[in-house]
Amino acid sequence: MIVSLAAAQFIAIVFLVPIMEFFISISGLGASTIAPDDWGEYRLSALVQTSLTRAPDKSVRIEPTAALRNYMEANPQAGYAVFDARTKAPLPGSSPALVAALAGLERIDALAIKFRVPGDEIGRARGSLRLLETPVGRYAIAVYGYRFAWDDLYGVAKLFLTWHTAIVIAPGILGAALVAWIVVRRGLTPLRAAAADIASIDVHTLHRRISAQQTPKEVAPFIDAVNHALSRLDAGVAAQRRFVANAAHELRTPIAIMRAHADNPDDAAFRRDIKRDIRRVQSIVEQLLASVRLAAHCEPAIDEFDLCPTILTLIADITPLAIENSRNIAFEGPPCRISVRLRKWALECVVTNLLDNALRAEPTGGVVLVRVSAPASIDVIDHGEGVRPSEMERVFEPFWRRDTTGNGAGLGLAISKELVESMGGSLSVEQTPGGGATFRISLKES
Repeated sequence: MIVSLAAAQFIAIVFLVPIMEFFISISGLGASTIAPDDWGEYRLSALVQTSLTRAPDKSVRIEPTAALRNYMEANPQAGYAVFDARTKAPLPGSSPALVAALAGLERIDALAIKFRVPGDEIGRARGSLRLLETPVGRYAIAVYGYRFAWDDLYGVAKLFLTWHTAIVIAPGILGAALVAWIVVRRGLTPLRAAAADIASIDVHTLHRRISAQQTPKEVAPFIDAVNHALSRLDAGVAAQRRFVANAAHELRTPIAIMRAHADNPDDAAFRRDIKRDIRRVQSIVEQLLASVRLAAHCEPAIDEFDLCPTILTLIADITPLAIENSRNIAFEGPPCRISVRLRKWALECVVTNLLDNALRAEPTGGVVLVRVSAPASIDVIDHGEGVRPSEMERVFEPFWRRDTTGNGAGLGLAISKELVESMGGSLSVEQTPGGGATFRISLKES
């Protein structure tokens, strides 16, 4: 972060100021004293410098390079002249008109001047003379009539990116880096303290929260988000602990009964009771597995299938249990095919659980009705005690049971609702006309 701040400050100091000055001048906005054409001076001056050559007799003259000739062809109004820094004598190759205009140069001792030739018909023409160190010595280079072109940006950049510029701005950059280091270190101190607090939190100390006192306003939302995440995690772990404790309690009862029956296998009711207890244990285990499977997001691939044959297969599987308990199951299907795309195992788990609940709620000799209708819904209808209006939402809470002395772990409807919602559907309950409960699964048609 400190390096990034220092780099940003370096770029702002070195590039932003000249770039802004450049755009202000060429746009005509503001009160800039630099005209757009002034930026063309540096390229023409650089081209003239590269054209200075020393002859075998040690004399220096201007031998225009190809780049300088091309520039003069594109800008015929331009001119250039080079003067000896000591004698003020013009070098061969200088523009005669410009030498004549600067005839009084020997009486001037200046490092740089801006000028305009009197009587020049080109109103926007400008001139510049600078005393420069060139590869062949110290000379005053005068350029005149230059015009701005986008190619001049390279020359302007070279003007600013020099060792002199680096030396001048180095103290400012170092000072800015030092200030950034101090500010960042001071500002991140509360964050480091919060990180230490977070690192000390484990599954046994999820109740702890990170203090947001003395933290910068920019960091406070992060601390609040971490605290909210810890609250959700703490609630989730607490729910899992209650889940495990309740599941263990629910399993302990049928296992104890099975163990008691095993001690007296000659009892006449042994086979009936043992089958009932095995079904109860199996139901609890399947519900627990479904819950874990849902929480772990380890679902298999999505299946596409016809809804009616799938439901009929489930009804056929559970019919022997219904007959054994003196109940019947009726099925009503739609006149057309209903195709769905979802996890088949999840739907089978939900429908099986609803059928099991309905058979237990249905009076002896009654009929549980399963209805499949378009676009993609499944109704499981019983005619038992039904669900009171005040219990419509509570029936989907984990481990909630109206009768705590009856069979069942209170997990089935909660897990069923989660499974249906994970498939993009909904599970609801309403009262059956004439008494009973109707559970409706609404799915998305493929």
